[in-house]
Amino acid sequence: MAMAAQRQALIKVEGIDGFFAQKTGGEVGSDTNKGWDGGSRTPQIVAAPPETGDVVLTRPYDPDLHQDLIENLKRRVGTWETTISITPTYTDLTAAKAKPTVHPRALLTNVRPPEYDASSGDIADFELTFAVPE
Repeated sequence: MAMAAQRQALIKVEGIDGFFAQKTGGEVGSDTNKGWDGGSRTPQIVAAPPETGDVVLTRPYDPDLHQDLIENLKRRVGTWETTISITPTYTDLTAAKAKPTVHPRALLTNVRPPEYDASSGDIADFELTFAVPE
């Protein structure tokens, strides 16, 4: 077995052509509280139901491919639901045997268009944020 590099994933949003370059978020966590009974030296820990954090996807910006898409998505923030899939790959970017992570009913909550700087040669990108139920 070989370790995977961060680049070894195909990140797809249903309804958008191509793949995204970066994914952050999607962590699963549960808030907890400690309750102390009188006279007890140890607390009882109570957990809330688990929640999945927002998924943020980033992609290099090509004005000919993405400007119309970005304008369309900005009008659909808070209303567009889609499916996000993250497929682990081998080094040649073919799908690995591992089961993909799938987020159905992902709700678009934010669109960050590219940022511009006349003194920079950095690659412009855009970002989509989704609230995911699981």
